[in-house]
Amino acid sequence: MSLKTDKNGMFIFGMTNTDELGGFLKHKFSEEKIQQAYDYLVEATKEKSRTEKTTPLRIFWHHLKRIYNEGVPPLQCHRGCDHCCHTGVSCTQLEWDGILKNAEENGVDLNAVIERSQRTIKKVDEVLKSNKKLDQVDWHRLVINQPCPFLSDEGACEVYEDRPLDCRMVVAFRGVCESKKLEHAQRGVVLEEAVGATVIAKLQHDLTPKIKRRKFRGTQPIKLLQHWLILWKDKQKR
Repeated sequence: MSLKTDKNGMFIFGMTNTDELGGFLKHKFSEEKIQQAYDYLVEATKEKSRTEKTTPLRIFWHHLKRIYNEGVPPLQCHRGCDHCCHTGVSCTQLEWDGILKNAEENGVDLNAVIERSQRTIKKVDEVLKSNKKLDQVDWHRLVINQPCPFLSDEGACEVYEDRPLDCRMVVAFRGVCESKKLEHAQRGVVLEEAVGATVIAKLQHDLTPKIKRRKFRGTQPIKLLQHWLILWKDKQKR
């Protein structure tokens, strides 16, 4: 397999098939490097969260931000550039808990978020209430080209500091995006992309009470933000 990269070592086809990206990362980084990065990030993140008295996930977010700022060409992304925010965004329970914490700290009205996102929330809710096999539903296609629930009228993310990995992995180095097709977005730049999802899954596993833990298999269930908002609303009603 030839590595389809530019001079900066980026996956030149941007946001293409995720299997292609996975294959690219495995060829770019050795299994040994990937395993070392995973082991280090899990333990270092948990240790630093204890000393700094914050959540392990926030420590990981700070690490990822620093890696992008220091180890790659300057980001072209900027506040108000929201083309990549018009797609389906999924996250784990751990990431959703971080979003809820951010919303509480910054006074984000989740009821208002739900109200302005009725179009996509209704689509997701209809599928959830149908008799369809949910594991066969193309959830992202269901809300493609629609604004993320947390995208403000000013084109800014209302929970930016705690946005999910889905959002953090869509970045632009070569140019400013001009459409919602994400053709300018790049991936495959840093080692963390190969292990980020597994690190988050492990952090969630280790934070789960032992009595509720299942054997760790490297992943955690993910849901669209619209789905999490529906669950949050139902919980408020109860």
